[in-house]
Amino acid sequence: MKILKIVLVIVAVVVGIFTLYNATLSKEYSVSRSTTMDVDPALVQQIVSDFSTWPEWSAWFLADSTMEYELGTTYVGEGATYSWTSENSGSGAMEILQLTASAMETKIDFVGQGTSYGHWEFSTSDEGKALVSWGFSGEMPLLMRWMGAQMDKWVGPDFETGLANLTAYAEREAIANEVAEQQTMQPVEVLD
Repeated sequence: MKILKIVLVIVAVVVGIFTLYNATLSKEYSVSRSTTMDVDPALVQQIVSDFSTWPEWSAWFLADSTMEYELGTTYVGEGATYSWTSENSGSGAMEILQLTASAMETKIDFVGQGTSYGHWEFSTSDEGKALVSWGFSGEMPLLMRWMGAQMDKWVGPDFETGLANLTAYAEREAIANEVAEQQTMQPVEVLD
């Protein structure tokens, strides 16, 4: 009985220390990454606001072969939705809450794990390149705040990979659009 009391006291002390540690941490977390792309920011906004393109560049889709996704009835622009299920990444859904020429706000519901909000910004650099920022933020309950403190380390590299993939995808799209435009502008020679 004495050993049981000692074990219970040790467990209570560990839980107390863990709770106090979490109480010192912020309940809010935020992760953000930025990059420049040699394309028009409007093209990047067009790609990002079309959920059917995400499997082509999103780090999570490309890294998880078990991920299955389903587009909503509306999958482009404000009000667009998609959901996913994965053996490795769990399940969730995303919705575009607000879309402007310079920004996009999303709600990300991680089933059983809470909600985060995504933030995108699209602008033009002095050199005429697209400046793109992608981030997300949310709040953690008291006993999960230690996870919020690790979020940048855990998710930041995925944002970097996603932005690199998005850059390559957007630059390919820009070239394809340019080629298509040039082909439609070629004069047609009529042979008699």
